[in-house]
Amino acid sequence: MTAMSVSGGEGQWLYGKWVQAPMQGRSRRSFMRFLEAAEGLLKGKHWHEVSVHEIVREAEASVGSFYNRFSDKAALLHCLDDRLGLECELTLESLEGELAHHPALVDDAPGIIVSVLIRLCEERRGIIRALDLAHKMSGDDSFEGLGLRFDNAASRFATHLASCSERFHAVGAEKIARAFKETFWLAREQLVYGAHEEDERRLHSTLLRHFEASLSA
Repeated sequence: MTAMSVSGGEGQWLYGKWVQAPMQGRSRRSFMRFLEAAEGLLKGKHWHEVSVHEIVREAEASVGSFYNRFSDKAALLHCLDDRLGLECELTLESLEGELAHHPALVDDAPGIIVSVLIRLCEERRGIIRALDLAHKMSGDDSFEGLGLRFDNAASRFATHLASCSERFHAVGAEKIARAFKETFWLAREQLVYGAHEEDERRLHSTLLRHFEASLSA
């Protein structure tokens, strides 16, 4: 996605505890094709409608190659979950670094975060929907890219804002983090589950007002 990306091609987000990390470059590229194929299919279908055969066909691979890497479809979804969680963390860490180098941007941070959340929900609508359902069906916290990991990243970023701005310091990191989380929930409701598309500029203003209102609540 545009606003959130992971550079490189390796790391714990790719494999985690769900699959054995491929050793060769060719295997890693094949692994990535499966992830991209699944996410591409999710742009037009729900997760339960996507079959392993469709993922394999979209990735231009074989069924055997798929099962050499994943025990099942859920293992692939876990990898997508890990990747999305790390993207959120790295994006907020990158923004934190930008604010450290350009303190004048601190007051604009909420608007920047709102733009990131809008892009996240627009470009990752299918995977967010799949992860929400998987989280509900699993009955535990095994799917947490946009759960615990996002919450922790938002809390760390809020702590940074509170440390470098008198205005945000007066509000407190805990309230700032909650405002970010509530704003994301609203963005997700509008863009992932909303029945109608909304003008992005108007939605940005709505979400930013919601963030400011949450700080004052």
